[in-house]
Amino acid sequence: MTIDVIFNPEASERVLSGIRTVARAASVTFGSSGPSVVIQHRTDGIPPIITRDGVTVANSIQFEDRVADLGARMLRDVAGSVSREVGDGTTTAIVLAQTLAIESIKSVAAGFHPLQIKQGLEGALAIVEAQLQSMAIIHSGLDWLESLAMVATKQEQAASRLLAKAHQELDGKGELSFELGNSREDELEIVDGLRYEQGYLSPYFVTDKDRAEAVLDNPYILLYDREIGDLMDLIPILEQVREQERSLLIIAENVIDKALTGLLLNHVRGVFRAVAVKPPGFGDRRRDRLNDLAVLTGGQAILEDGLLTLDTIDLSHLGQARRVIINELTTTIIGATGDPEQIEPLIARLTREADLVRARRPGEGSPTGNLHELEELEERINALSGKNGIFKVGGSTDFEIKERMVRIENAYKSIQAAMAEGVIPGCGIGLYRCIEALREPVANDARQHAVRIMQEALRAPTRQLLINSGINPETVFAVIDSDRDLDIAFDTIQNRFGNCLDIGVVDSVKVVRLALRNAVSVITTLITAETVLMHVPDLSIMAGYSPEWAAATREDPRE
Repeated sequence: MTIDVIFNPEASERVLSGIRTVARAASVTFGSSGPSVVIQHRTDGIPPIITRDGVTVANSIQFEDRVADLGARMLRDVAGSVSREVGDGTTTAIVLAQTLAIESIKSVAAGFHPLQIKQGLEGALAIVEAQLQSMAIIHSGLDWLESLAMVATKQEQAASRLLAKAHQELDGKGELSFELGNSREDELEIVDGLRYEQGYLSPYFVTDKDRAEAVLDNPYILLYDREIGDLMDLIPILEQVREQERSLLIIAENVIDKALTGLLLNHVRGVFRAVAVKPPGFGDRRRDRLNDLAVLTGGQAILEDGLLTLDTIDLSHLGQARRVIINELTTTIIGATGDPEQIEPLIARLTREADLVRARRPGEGSPTGNLHELEELEERINALSGKNGIFKVGGSTDFEIKERMVRIENAYKSIQAAMAEGVIPGCGIGLYRCIEALREPVANDARQHAVRIMQEALRAPTRQLLINSGINPETVFAVIDSDRDLDIAFDTIQNRFGNCLDIGVVDSVKVVRLALRNAVSVITTLITAETVLMHVPDLSIMAGYSPEWAAATREDPRE
C-alpha cells in the first residue's frame, strides 16, 4: 500500500485545523447557557440528534482531509476518556486541549524544543493537580448533592433533586440505570438488585449501541457451573423461553465454540434474545455465588454434582428479574424475583459467619486467609442486600428526552466524582485560581514558556463559559483578581458573584483534574511528532461504481 509522508510544518497546520474546527463546534455547548447543536443522523429518514454534550458533538465530526481528522480524533479521544471515567467535563477537556495545542504548536514553530515544552507542561500539571486537591471542599447531604447535579444538568432543579435522592438512597454503591420515560416528568424507582464485575462474552450481544450495553427486559436467568460448547444442549430451554416471548440471560462458566456462535447468530437475527456472561467469584467460590444468585432470582443453580442437566430443566428452574443490563465490564440485575423469606435467612447466616471470622484471635488461621474470607462474605452480603435504581427521563418529545438523558446521566457520574475528591468553585474559576501557584519562575526558558502556556489554558474554560453567556470575560477576571476569597464563584444565569456553595456553582475536582491531565497527555504527544505517515487508499476498485448502478444490478464491485 502506498504511504503518504507529511512533514512539519504542514502536518502540524493540518492537524491543528481539525482541532480548531472540532473545538469550535463543541465549545458552544459549554456551560448552563451553552446552546444546542443539531447533528444530522447518518441514516436518511431518521430524525437528527439535538445535543448539548461536547463529546457527542466531537464524535460526530469527521474530515475528508485525513490529517486534519487526526487532530479531530485527538480531541475525540480526550473527551471520550474523560466521559468514560467521570461522565462530565468533556467540553472542559476539549477547551483545554485546544488552547494547549494552539499555544504549544506556535511555540515549537518559534524555535522552542518540543521535549522541553512537554516536560514544562507535565511539571506545571503536577503543580496544578496538587493545588486543586488542596482547594477541595467536601460535604454531604441532599442540598449538597443537588447543587452538584444542578451544574451538569444545566440548572434542572427537579432532575437534580431526584439524582441527589438516588445517590443518597443507593449510598453511592448501587447502580442507577437510565431509560426513556413515558411521561413529561422524570421518575425515580429504587429496586432490589445487584451488580458484579463480569461483562458480556461478545460485543455482538450489544442491544444499545450508543451505550455499548446489552439490555434484557423481564428475562429468565439460567445458572450453570460448567462450560457450554454445543448449542443443541440449550435448544430445549431456549424453545421454552421463546414460547413465552421473553429473553434469556445465561450465567455459565463459559460459552464456547459452536454454542457461542449459534447464540450470537440467533441473537443478531432476532430469532431469540439471549446474552451470555460468566458468574461472579472465582474458583470454588463461584458455586456459592451461583447459589446466592439462585436464591436472589428465585431459580435453581445447575451444578455438576446435582441431578439436573441442561436437557432436563424447564422454566421453573430458571430465575427471573425485571431488567438486566450488561456492558463490557459489569452485569447488573435489577428487580430480581427471589423470595424475601429465603433471602433474609441467607443474609443472616452469612452475617453470623462474618462475625465469627472477625472474632478470630491471632493465630486462628492466617491473617491473609481470614481477610480474604471476610471480604468474600461481605461481598456476598452486599450482593444479596443491595439496591439499584431506575431513572426514567421524561420530556415532551423524543428529541427532548434523548438530549436530556445524556445530560442527566452525566450529572449522576459527576456527583459520584465529586463525592470522591470534593469540589472547587465552578465556572472554571477553580482552574483560574491555580494560575497563582505557577508564579514561581523556572530556570529553563523553554519550560518557563510551557508554564505560560499552562496559565493561558487555565483561563480558557472561564473565558469560553462567559462568552457563551454573553458576558465580557475581562470584567469577571478583574473582580476575581481583586477578591482574595478562594471560594468565590460566578453565576452566569443570575449574573452575580458569591460563595460557590451558597450560589450552587461548583466543579468536581476529579472531573477538572482528569480533563486537564488528559488534555496535557494528548497534546504533549502531538507536539513531539515531526512527521505523519498516512496510507493512501486504493480507490480504483470503486471505479464506475454508483449506488444507483448497484441497486439496479444487485452487484457490488467490492465483493
